[in-house]
Amino acid sequence: MNHNDNKNEQLPQTFIRQCSCGYYHLHYRYIMLTIPMHTLFGIMDECYTWEKMRSHESGMHCRNPFRLVVGVASLAILPEDFEEFNEAVQQAAYKALNIMQLIQQTGSQQ
Repeated sequence: MNHNDNKNEQLPQTFIRQCSCGYYHLHYRYIMLTIPMHTLFGIMDECYTWEKMRSHESGMHCRNPFRLVVGVASLAILPEDFEEFNEAVQQAAYKALNIMQLIQQTGSQQ
């Protein structure tokens, strides 16, 4: 998420950056985790699952935090932060998969 995309002009609570070391740095509030790409995709899958559960059982899942275990770290994503967290994960995974490059290659082959 870019700072300009934040609706209430506060700094984003979540952002993910790819590092020159080959790993991703996931920042959520005051925590920074260094994760490999396959872990990023695992988090993306868990976000999809949580989002699906939220849409079917909105009461419980909108009040409870999204709990995520990464290695020995455990994160509790607050319900009000989940949309931003999910968006940051999806954007990072999108970039990691080089979706734009795949779309361009597919378009040029037609």
